[in-house]
Amino acid sequence: MRFRLGSLCLLLTLTAAFAGDGIPPRGSAEDYPAHQVSGKVAIGAACVAPAKVKKLFGEDLDKHGYVVFEVGMFPSGDTEVDVSPDDFKLRQGKDPTVARAATPHMVATDVHPQRPPDTGIPSRVHVETAESIGYGTGPYGRGGVSTDSSVGVSNYPTPTPPSVQSGGNDKLEQQIEEKSLPDVKTKRAVAGYVFFPKSSTGKHADYELLYFGMDGQVTLKLSPKP
Repeated sequence: MRFRLGSLCLLLTLTAAFAGDGIPPRGSAEDYPAHQVSGKVAIGAACVAPAKVKKLFGEDLDKHGYVVFEVGMFPSGDTEVDVSPDDFKLRQGKDPTVARAATPHMVATDVHPQRPPDTGIPSRVHVETAESIGYGTGPYGRGGVSTDSSVGVSNYPTPTPPSVQSGGNDKLEQQIEEKSLPDVKTKRAVAGYVFFPKSSTGKHADYELLYFGMDGQVTLKLSPKP
């Protein structure tokens, strides 16, 4: 029980360390290029230019296949609403498929792929067998044949894998987490970035950012051009 409680505390500590409040929202949903109302929450969205994304996070996420949106959520009155990046999906151009929002860990891992550490244990083991045959003279003048088998184990030469890239991952993941649209229940306006993998078939086409809320679906149409 102590181990489980300790593990839970560690997990909560790490989650709290990475969690963020997003970014300051604009004045209203109408201050974004695309805006819609779903029930008692107004949603505003803007496509973030790749150059600005690189300036914000220090990485060219466009080169790694990601498009980024700034999203603002504005509850009306004293209404409490659920906010989550998971409520958004993306369709690009005439591609019929929709993409789910990527987590900070997914983005960071794609930018800095982690390699397995060198454990010192060879990945391949070669088993060699050797057999020797001997001839001798047995009792009463009869010849005899004896065999002796031995087994040897040797390692194929394997290249040493590169060191694990973890520092860059942790830093980028934390930066993305801190600026992402928060996953909260709130009565106040909140905003943050939402990340999606780009469609390979809808390059340079317009985006449809789909929001699935408690009061149904709304579509925010955006252009990748500034």
